[in-house]
Amino acid sequence: VEVGMFLSPRLGYGGVPSSEDAGLKGIKVASESGGEDASVLTTENESSRDSISPPEPVIFGIRSSGLAALRAAAEFSAIMGYVYLCDRTTLFAKGPKTVSPTMFWGLCAAVLTVGLCTLRLAGKKGEVVTAPLQRDQTEEWKGWMQLQFIFYHYFAEGEIYNAIRLYIAAYVWMTGFGNFSYYYIRKDFTLPRFMQMMWRLNFFVAFVCVTMNNEYMLYYIAAMHTFFTWGVFFTCWIGHQYNDNNAVCLLKIAAATGVTVLLYDVPGVFHAVFKPTAGLLGFHDPLHPEFTDSLHEWFFRSGLDHFVWIFGMLCAYSFPWYDRQLQAIEDMPSGKRALAKAAVIGGALAVGGWYVHTYFLRPKREYNKVHPYTSWIPIAVFLVLRNATASLRARYMHLFTWCGKVTLETYILQFHIWMKSTGINGSPKFLMVWLPSFWLNMAVVSAVYFVLSYRVFKITVVLRDVAVPKDNRGILVNSVIMAVATAAFYAVGVALKG
Repeated sequence: VEVGMFLSPRLGYGGVPSSEDAGLKGIKVASESGGEDASVLTTENESSRDSISPPEPVIFGIRSSGLAALRAAAEFSAIMGYVYLCDRTTLFAKGPKTVSPTMFWGLCAAVLTVGLCTLRLAGKKGEVVTAPLQRDQTEEWKGWMQLQFIFYHYFAEGEIYNAIRLYIAAYVWMTGFGNFSYYYIRKDFTLPRFMQMMWRLNFFVAFVCVTMNNEYMLYYIAAMHTFFTWGVFFTCWIGHQYNDNNAVCLLKIAAATGVTVLLYDVPGVFHAVFKPTAGLLGFHDPLHPEFTDSLHEWFFRSGLDHFVWIFGMLCAYSFPWYDRQLQAIEDMPSGKRALAKAAVIGGALAVGGWYVHTYFLRPKREYNKVHPYTSWIPIAVFLVLRNATASLRARYMHLFTWCGKVTLETYILQFHIWMKSTGINGSPKFLMVWLPSFWLNMAVVSAVYFVLSYRVFKITVVLRDVAVPKDNRGILVNSVIMAVATAAFYAVGVALKG
């Protein structure tokens, strides 16, 4: 389940969702009834005949069922080679960034126009879905934020720094919301499910780090999502047999808040806890050698959003109530319904205006000080406005929904095949230049960038199904094999380097 998997509409109305009345939007639930399968109703002869299947074809010693994974691995190797050639050689030219607010906002407006042309109704098979936070809507949210995020880097548009901070906070909010929803409803704390999530978040970034000789924290988004996913998991898993008890569930969320305060807001605790992980989470920025503390980057990045994942859990817990309020408004007579919606929208706009005036317009460094404690406000305002009417909830822009599926891949690949970094552990300070025309060059390079991002997303899923089987023993065996292979390749690399 990716970050951003959300509750399905119309959860149990007993105050909290139940496993019988609720599900997750976009998750295909396998049969868990344990009942008789239809196949047992066949005759003995039919059963015997069906059980005799032809042997699986073998090609060069490889079973045909393994060819998809082999092709995916080969394609992935080629992509990693391309990433290296783009950013670690002079095969592709680099050029300076063009800082132009006019070009930046013009491009954003053009993309929004195209996005509006892809407007679709939520739901399948003619069924219109008007539930809040349905899957297409949240993927849309991720998509348009991601596009503006990468444009922010491409045009070095530092003036929207505060907005970018809010976008990252929204991603972390989704980590809290989506994972809490899943664990709370499905009660699935199995090792296979958790390892599949870890694979989704870290497979690609791990290989990029090895290929480019970069430290993990250069791609801090992956580290943050991984850490806060662990936070949600432990919050839900500890005493999970009591999760249906409102008091216990809220107490656990309060305890998670207390631990977070202790970790980030009590001096000395953060470094004491994370010092043993400095080999993984430490970062040595060549552009800022004045930062001698290797954990500075991890503390800064994760600290900016150390509370918003908890707000995401609270929103997931409160989702049934929110859904009921929206439904109650829709059930009102037309006059009262219009007044209620106007009041909700007006109230949200008033709160949003107050937030912008009081916090958002502050200079960068001053804003960073208040961001961890206030980022939940604009997120709440957006949630209210985006879901204020049934018409808004029932529609989404497919362009942004598609982009929202590959946010992790586009985030990582922007460093190396869309732009060019300054070297090892370097930021993307240059543009990839194939053609002399700025816009034509951007169009061509962007096409390759998005196609490869999508292919890496698909490859990650294919290889995950092979590397992370659905049984604990299989996971253990594969983990040992991968650990031995990693050690062997590392030894070969050290030998070659020597």
